[in-house]
Amino acid sequence: MGWTFPWASSHGSDFNYDFNVSFTEEQQHEGSVEYNFEREDHPMEETPASSPVAQHAASCGTDVPTYTRDLPGMSAFVLEDGTIYHTYSTYARGLDILWGMYQWLDRAPKGRNEKGMWWRRHDEYDTRTEPSPKKKKISR
Repeated sequence: MGWTFPWASSHGSDFNYDFNVSFTEEQQHEGSVEYNFEREDHPMEETPASSPVAQHAASCGTDVPTYTRDLPGMSAFVLEDGTIYHTYSTYARGLDILWGMYQWLDRAPKGRNEKGMWWRRHDEYDTRTEPSPKKKKISR
């Protein structure tokens, strides 16, 4: 369609810290982490870490504290007449709409069927060890 629009990245800036999606080691040790407008008490901060969080950290080649220093978040802004307006922010499961496949999975009979590491990277699908669900014949 030939549409173009500018994208911006927060990489290398303090933006993620300002919007409470990145945290320092000090903040973690002090217990002053606020994410999605809540102070701690979210699954990413459980001690010991829940199995999925620990598995996600390990799959990224890092430890849990390092993994949980950057959490998911998305913000939108508009520049109008030289003024920047913050128009939208979302965190955690609010980001699911940006992952197109999640919308289909959420409508499936068993939803995402989440148990432990429920997602795989494209090159890991052949390592699946769970049995495939049996198809049920529907009589009419």
